[in-house]
Amino acid sequence: MNREEQNAIFDRLSEQVGRDAAVFCLCAVFDLPFDPEREAETWEEYLQGASGGRFADGVTDVNAAILAGMDQADQWQTVWGEGYSEADYKQLDALYRTMTAQLDSTGGIDLQQQDAARTCARMALNRNKLISNFRDKDSIATANTLDKMIRENLKDANMRKADILPSAAQKLHTIVDVLRTRLGLRMEMTQDEVFAAFYKWLRSKKYPMTLDAAEHIVMLILNLMQKNDDRQELSSAPEEMDFNPYASEFATVPSEAEEEAYQYGGFLRGEWHREE
Repeated sequence: MNREEQNAIFDRLSEQVGRDAAVFCLCAVFDLPFDPEREAETWEEYLQGASGGRFADGVTDVNAAILAGMDQADQWQTVWGEGYSEADYKQLDALYRTMTAQLDSTGGIDLQQQDAARTCARMALNRNKLISNFRDKDSIATANTLDKMIRENLKDANMRKADILPSAAQKLHTIVDVLRTRLGLRMEMTQDEVFAAFYKWLRSKKYPMTLDAAEHIVMLILNLMQKNDDRQELSSAPEEMDFNPYASEFATVPSEAEEEAYQYGGFLRGEWHREE
């Protein structure tokens, strides 16, 4: 088949299945490595950048080839379907990686196992949502049913032994999944990413008072101790007791109760002394 005939086939396939899938098909037919990163609008352009080798030297999974030309949103919809939020899609990806990690490390996963893992990931997503919002017996029962179905599906697809995740261990595993989701953790994270997630969680716990009020409280306690020991009052707290002025765990706007306390105590904001 000459180059002109190849170009004609490529043009026809591009209209039917898209450029990336067309390139993939021709690479498979002519035993050329498929590189999804290579940008080319025509078969001629693709061949000009070819570096030799056989089809097996490139991407050989048709699903990977199709997904390579899509943006993240389109990839998620193709793999998982519509109707999920971005957070749901990310969790589905994480659950799928968890369920297939052992097989991937020991030689790969076949199509049947991929389908089983995706089915189980969808069930696990629903289970996690139920667990994080336990309010009635029906939710608990449904979550337990999903949990059992996940274990059975993974076992039937030869993705785990029947006794790998006994009931007690599965409960702990489920709790960890929920906590990981709530804290925004992934299976693999750098040290900086772990600390960032940890501090984000800490700062999500807000005190009802402002930083200014907290500093006043500390100074009142310190000066009461000074007075009880017949020592002079302090004008500022020791350095080791200073608050971080950028700490976000304090309220940014004083509450009505705090304003009333300031007025009752005769305090000035940003000042340690009482109004005379």
